[in-house]
Amino acid sequence: MRLLAAVEAALIVASVVADGQIPSGPPGRAAISGRVVDGFGDPVVRAHVVVEVRTDGNGTRAVAAGEADDRGEYRIGRLAAGSYVVAVLRIDTLMVTPEAIVMAGPPRTPQKTYYLGAQDPSEAETLRLEADETRDRIDFVLPAAPPALPPMVVARRQQAAAAGAAPQLAAGSAILRGRVTATDGRAIPHAHLRLVPSGDILQTRVAVADAEGRFEFRDLGAGTVRVFASKTGYGPLEVERSVEIAEHETRDGLDLTLARWSAISGQVSDDRNEPIAGATVQTLQQRYDGGRRRLVPVGAVWITNDLGRYRSYGLRPGQYVVTAALPGTAPAEMAGYTRSYYPGTANPAGAQFVSIGVAQEVDGIDIALARARTARVSGRVLNSDGQPTSPGSLSLVSSVRSASAVSISIGARLAGDGSFEFSNVPPGQYVIRADRGRRPPWVEGEFGTLAVATDGADVTNLIVQTSAGSAITGRFTFNARDRSKLPAPSAFELRPLPVDFDAVPSSVATANIHDDWTFEMMGVNGPRRLELTRVPPGWALQDIRVSGIDVTDRPLPFGRREQSLNGVEVTITDRITELTGTIVAADTGGAQAPAVIVFATDRTRWYPESRFMRKTTPASDGAFSIAGLPFGSYYVAAVASPPFSGADDWQDPAFLETLVFRASTVTLAEGRKETVKREVPNR
Repeated sequence: MRLLAAVEAALIVASVVADGQIPSGPPGRAAISGRVVDGFGDPVVRAHVVVEVRTDGNGTRAVAAGEADDRGEYRIGRLAAGSYVVAVLRIDTLMVTPEAIVMAGPPRTPQKTYYLGAQDPSEAETLRLEADETRDRIDFVLPAAPPALPPMVVARRQQAAAAGAAPQLAAGSAILRGRVTATDGRAIPHAHLRLVPSGDILQTRVAVADAEGRFEFRDLGAGTVRVFASKTGYGPLEVERSVEIAEHETRDGLDLTLARWSAISGQVSDDRNEPIAGATVQTLQQRYDGGRRRLVPVGAVWITNDLGRYRSYGLRPGQYVVTAALPGTAPAEMAGYTRSYYPGTANPAGAQFVSIGVAQEVDGIDIALARARTARVSGRVLNSDGQPTSPGSLSLVSSVRSASAVSISIGARLAGDGSFEFSNVPPGQYVIRADRGRRPPWVEGEFGTLAVATDGADVTNLIVQTSAGSAITGRFTFNARDRSKLPAPSAFELRPLPVDFDAVPSSVATANIHDDWTFEMMGVNGPRRLELTRVPPGWALQDIRVSGIDVTDRPLPFGRREQSLNGVEVTITDRITELTGTIVAADTGGAQAPAVIVFATDRTRWYPESRFMRKTTPASDGAFSIAGLPFGSYYVAAVASPPFSGADDWQDPAFLETLVFRASTVTLAEGRKETVKREVPNR
């Protein structure tokens, strides 16, 4: 029980969303649970629930907190016997998605509602709990959030109104009706709808479906409109529908289908089968990460409650590995418990995959934390002047050179004098990353790394020193037929992309390109390739030169002041290649829309974000076009159902190798337009 009490104490410290004060003494065995729903009875996902004690006068002090899951359910345990009031915090400007919580408007002060419906703590109902009592059904009903316009539309309308040209919704005579349903055909009541007329986002309209999932937009003008449906707790199976509507037309039967989020749940326990509160749980998927395929975290980090229970929701269909670990703030007495993988192994190679389908819930994914030799890694961070400093972020991450199949990141305890400590570090190869973060987009903050290998023995007295990095300055030039039609500098994006993912920060600079076509980047560390990551249509990179030497696509070292580059010349040309083609439909067995992947026949060009590789989705008639590839020979492959779980998985050289035997080959040269025709293979 000392293990549970220690973890729960750490959890309370991390979770309280108030003044940070907590009661003295060990946590008890009482608990409070309930649901948070809106006026329609729908769950309010991630609503923050706070348990408070009364103080002198009419004030309160928070002692514990939790959040509602995708069912609106919450449970806050390990409370000592005593009297409490419970409140829920609702931030109306947050939009919950499976991947994140997104700010949907200007920040506002969170609204606090006390049980039962009071706005002032003096009017809140007091809950008196005995030592082992669980008080259930402490439920909250909050007002339903109205459908909201996207922030960009709100900002544009405000700008227009400030300029004295407030837009008016265009009036018409057309009517559009439809219904929002789930994958099982049932209606999704009170879903939010957004209608965007083609070419004018300021005419965006919003609506809410009725209890049968039906919606209607009236007084529409003729033309093409896009309709989006959304609801917290559901992910889009169909992202949008485009509809062509005529004047005076009434269009019925526009159906939009959303899939309920999938979820995995279970319990985390110790080697004596006692539940562990405060353990962190993550889901992992195979992804192409850092130039190799590994198991990497997807989605949020979940915290087990006082019963050791967790629920990981917002998952897309696929195969997952579930992992659990003690928090980085766990006390020293818990040393020896290492990150474990379902069903209870410290070796990721022994983990079992959990398969989950559309709108599916899988329970019973219980993880028993395993014991293993773990280490304490500690030291101090120094800045570029050799002075102790507190970095913007400090993490211990799996090295890309590690043989481990898992990419994990461990947080540190930090002190004001620059000292740090990572606890419960399992054996492996790691890199400590100290990162001040980007300031303006073209300046990377001070950054430093240190490679560390652990085998269960403590590693102490380390020094991680950050570097101010190198500068890159230069100018854009143009090889153009008509220099009077040059695009704007803002149409281009030049970035120093990583070559060695162990030696560079996670967020890299974007060049500051001036109106006179000069540019600069500062604070660059580690080996990079200078790449144009955004180019306007009709233009392409010709070459990049330093002192007349062609360094296009070449790894360049950065970090020290003497490694700075001045006078870099980036030449842009309008003499570009164009590859067009048609995908011929075959019996794909209901596969998703095909992807066309074009990649160089030279395998040395198969590196992350290479300009020698492109992926596109053909139009409804099978036509596709790719412009601006460098001169050379390429494979062209059509893939009926790409096995991609991440956005960059198609760049995996192992996957590209499987496409070679059935790909077409084409050679692209200046001023030539090549056409290919491919058939989608059967799955």
